[in-house]
Amino acid sequence: MKYSSTTLTNTSLVAYILIIPFLTAVYFGLTLPVSFDESCTFLLFTNKGLLETITHYPAPNNHVLFSILTHLTNGIPNISNLMRIRIPAIGIHLLTLISLYRFVATFFNRNLAVVVVCVSSLLFLNIYYSYMARGYGLINLCFVNCLYYSFKICNAIETRKSLILFGLFSVVGMYTIPTFIYPIVTLSVFIILVKPNLFWTQVKVGLCVLTLTSMLYAPIIYYDGLDSITGNSFVKPMPFIKTLHSIPLYYLNTIAEITGIHWSIVIILMGWSGYKILKSGTKIERYFTLIAIAAPAILLCIQRVNPYARVFNYNSFVFVLILFLPYQNQIKNLKLSTLLIPILIAQSLLLLHFNAAILKYEDKDCAINITSNAIIKKIMGNKRYLLNGTLLNYNLEFDLISKGFKNYQIDMPNRCFMNADTISNYDFVVTEPALDKTQKKKPLYQTEYYTIYGSH
Repeated sequence: MKYSSTTLTNTSLVAYILIIPFLTAVYFGLTLPVSFDESCTFLLFTNKGLLETITHYPAPNNHVLFSILTHLTNGIPNISNLMRIRIPAIGIHLLTLISLYRFVATFFNRNLAVVVVCVSSLLFLNIYYSYMARGYGLINLCFVNCLYYSFKICNAIETRKSLILFGLFSVVGMYTIPTFIYPIVTLSVFIILVKPNLFWTQVKVGLCVLTLTSMLYAPIIYYDGLDSITGNSFVKPMPFIKTLHSIPLYYLNTIAEITGIHWSIVIILMGWSGYKILKSGTKIERYFTLIAIAAPAILLCIQRVNPYARVFNYNSFVFVLILFLPYQNQIKNLKLSTLLIPILIAQSLLLLHFNAAILKYEDKDCAINITSNAIIKKIMGNKRYLLNGTLLNYNLEFDLISKGFKNYQIDMPNRCFMNADTISNYDFVVTEPALDKTQKKKPLYQTEYYTIYGSH
């Protein structure tokens, strides 16, 4: 494995390969409506001030460091609230791709770096989190940099400095989302397997990361308790045997969601590449491939959960690297002009798929995003709203604030059966169809997930 310290000298090349990912992020950032989690981020943290962000953790969607960044962009004039909180995600995405190029070009070759950046940047969840005001893009950035420094450590390059920077990026990742512990453990094991003499050093780095992260989370732990960070009511632990049985299907579904490609295609291609790496790759490449593939299963068994696929989205870059790694010498010998044609074809196909699939993906959870956006546009105003059994309140209030409405009222009783015929003191009643006992009134709007009645 050849190390090159001059990997970012070709600035024009790096800028060129960032054009399509950047334009993609901006386009979807401007055209897609606010998501449920984004509206929560804005209402619960960005709009309430920095102090609220660093002291409270009411739900797992407080990606603390990202929420802090939204405070820096929330005051930008002449743009919408939505773009204000999405700007950090777009900037972070570009930094991630630059870091990825540096990593692959440093330890492999420039042409392979171009391929890995161009393909991985347009995988489904990477496009999604390139504009989405969530912390998963920041997780990608921290992971790629931890990966870079772990390879430097394994190659005995500026070991002390690399260990420090590995630890700092680990802290940044943990302060964004606590599940960053997954890549930290994975890469720490990788380092120890390649460099057994660094076992206790890596343990010390881990303890420093834990200490610094605990200090950053101290205000939240003080006000909301440790369980607010370590617990997740949306992901329940399972018995060990059930977890074990769930892993194959979990792997397949996660791969499909992350990449946007049918799992069978990814498994066949990665399986063949993995076989070639294990057969003829370097020691570092073999350990890296084995750990990257096995680590999620081991971590899931230890924690006994099946988290959302996005938790492992940082592995998207690993998937693409493993896929092309056995062919790095052939790719290195190709002219860039020869590479660009298949790259553009692959990017076009990935973009077309994302554009075709995103509306369905956004509506998969009770139609909170796309469908709700269409409804909200028709009922916005300084009105009184009664919401029953729906999660429309966050998106509704986000849009009301964004449009400058201030004299509105949103009430949400406990989920119950509701008869709109008997309700007269609200301008709009929004109820889950399964809870609707209305007989006389005709709904203004009706979908699979929402029934909306007016005051008359």
